[in-house]
Amino acid sequence: MLRIADPYELRLARELVFDEYQRLLPRPNRKVPVQIVDIDEASLAKIGQWPWPRSELARLVERLHDLGASAIAFDMVFPEADRLSPSRLVQESDLKVAIGADLAERIASRVPDYDQLFAAAVAGKPVVLGFAAIPGSDERRPAIKTGLAFTGEDPRPALPSFTSGTLNLREFDGVARGIGAITLSPLDTQGVVRRIPLLWTDGRRIYPSLVVEVLRVMQGETSVLVHSRDTAPFAVTGVRVGRFDLPTTSAGELRIRFGHDTPARRISAEALLYRADSDGLRELIAGHAVLIGTSAVGLYDYRVTPLGETVPGVTVHAQALEQILAGDHLRRPDWGDPLEWAWMLLLGAATTIVAATCSPGTALAYGGTLAAVTFLGAWIAFSQGGILLDPTYPCAAGLFLYVAMISFRYFVSDRDRRFVRQAFARYVAPSYLEHIEKDPASLRLGGDEREMTILFLDIRDFTSLSERLSPTEVVEFLNVLLGHLSRDVLTEGGTIDKYIGDSIMAFWNAPIQVPDHAARACRAALRIRNTLHELNESDAFRFRQRTNPLPDVAIGIGINTGPALVGNMGSDVRFNYSVVGDTVNVASRVEGQAKPLCVDIVVADTVKASAHEFAYLKAGRLALRGKSHKVKLFILAGDGGTASSPEYIELKHHHAELLASVEKSVANAAALSACNALADRCFPWLYGFYRGGVRHIAVDRAKPRLAREPL
Repeated sequence: MLRIADPYELRLARELVFDEYQRLLPRPNRKVPVQIVDIDEASLAKIGQWPWPRSELARLVERLHDLGASAIAFDMVFPEADRLSPSRLVQESDLKVAIGADLAERIASRVPDYDQLFAAAVAGKPVVLGFAAIPGSDERRPAIKTGLAFTGEDPRPALPSFTSGTLNLREFDGVARGIGAITLSPLDTQGVVRRIPLLWTDGRRIYPSLVVEVLRVMQGETSVLVHSRDTAPFAVTGVRVGRFDLPTTSAGELRIRFGHDTPARRISAEALLYRADSDGLRELIAGHAVLIGTSAVGLYDYRVTPLGETVPGVTVHAQALEQILAGDHLRRPDWGDPLEWAWMLLLGAATTIVAATCSPGTALAYGGTLAAVTFLGAWIAFSQGGILLDPTYPCAAGLFLYVAMISFRYFVSDRDRRFVRQAFARYVAPSYLEHIEKDPASLRLGGDEREMTILFLDIRDFTSLSERLSPTEVVEFLNVLLGHLSRDVLTEGGTIDKYIGDSIMAFWNAPIQVPDHAARACRAALRIRNTLHELNESDAFRFRQRTNPLPDVAIGIGINTGPALVGNMGSDVRFNYSVVGDTVNVASRVEGQAKPLCVDIVVADTVKASAHEFAYLKAGRLALRGKSHKVKLFILAGDGGTASSPEYIELKHHHAELLASVEKSVANAAALSACNALADRCFPWLYGFYRGGVRHIAVDRAKPRLAREPL
């Protein structure tokens, strides 16, 4: 029903498809007897600004006639007398006052009248003048030089109409061999010229276009035969001018098959009037239909073609004549619409049946094959016969039906996938969602025990910070900070378990198993370190803009690797995908050691064992709250690049000496000084450790324990 209604948007889409045909295969520029005399910039520079004196146009007509032009057509209108004619200049009121009315009349009777000169040049020659159909309502109508005959009913109801016109002076129209409309199609859209009307009507009579008149005059014909339907809806089916049959649209328009614009199509008016090489010009003009128009930029007669080129308006008429003489027509036959409707129904029915009975892949392949056949058939029709068939609408209808059927069949499956995406989109890396969607059954209650890496992140001194901010400012601060840091976790393939106030809990190796989960967690922690530094430096939280500036934001991160249970925890009514186990508790306690150690990233020895390529510094065995034994901890100093740097190697040596002295409870000022110097220069995140964290290690070593454990 939509295709039969054929609204504007659908027609425009179809025309764009036909434009693409022409871009892919433009009409070849064959040698046919059509030439343009161009009033170009060089001509204006030589002869003067437009409009020229009609004496120059008279010379132009005489010159073309002498060179043997078979038809001379003006793609312009001459509605007013020539103001540059000497006979008119002496009639100017100021001049009459200066020289006297009697003298002015005597001079006027002796000087030439350029309009008379032009009319005399046109008389008896194969000259076609134009008129323009314009909005309005008056009785101005052009003279008709053409006899019209019909093979069917009166086609006037189908033709484009006009109610007013811009006409030439009567003395010009009276002597011209032909008069035709130069107005382009009112049905074209988006400013692109795709067709020209061959016939116009004012409701009473029928008027030919400039192209029809040129074609008639160059053949010496006196009439035009119009083919039209015998029954409603009345429409033009073709126009015959002499020996040429022109296929038309139902509105009597000729679709133009454009070729690329070429300078060889045009001769400068200046060259024609002043060049001495008559033989060379005669070869270009003799036996040709010559159209006179302008390409000068200041005269604003430019049009856009389906090829995407902007050309002078006269070129449109010239290309229409070229296509007629070469027989390279575009046709949109009467059976085109019914064929497209039938093919759409056939393709749609086949797609519906296949989509309902076969797998989506098979249905898509079948539909794709039909679409390929549709486009191939339409292309062959255009390239071999110039027939315009639209393949897009049948294919679009088939695609719509395919999507509708597949959506209906897999509605439940899609609902499950939406549930998975809603449950995990904010917490899992996007690349993992596809894997989870393929196995939604994994969201059942319960879980799996596997090796996991857990990361806890906490904002330092958040309580004191929030006391100096309003509740709204606290929320804005957390949204900015946690939003940026969460992206770093997701970038490294982590799953965000939960936000606990000012903290983040994340884990790796679930729901998708990855062998390098410990390394991914370490890279995420290093990303977070860099992101936080950038946020502080750019004052993203606007703390430095306050009347009483707030200190930079600091965080602590703890990472642990070990066995844990991961899965959906809760009830059938409400559950969360989470991880539990001692490994999680240890990770939380490791993060708690970051603050007394005055560093930002602390990892357990299990992390170092699994991701040994990173740069670590010992933090010793420290007591963790709630644990009966101490855990060996390390400071994450950097990535693999840092681990191979000379600065890190030197720092690692002095760091080991410093911790060895702490083990023996002796001072090592030299090692501490060296570590401080390297931290200041290359590792600013270790600055606090050597000024306070070392003391925490010493205090922890002094606590009673079951057995002396080495650092």
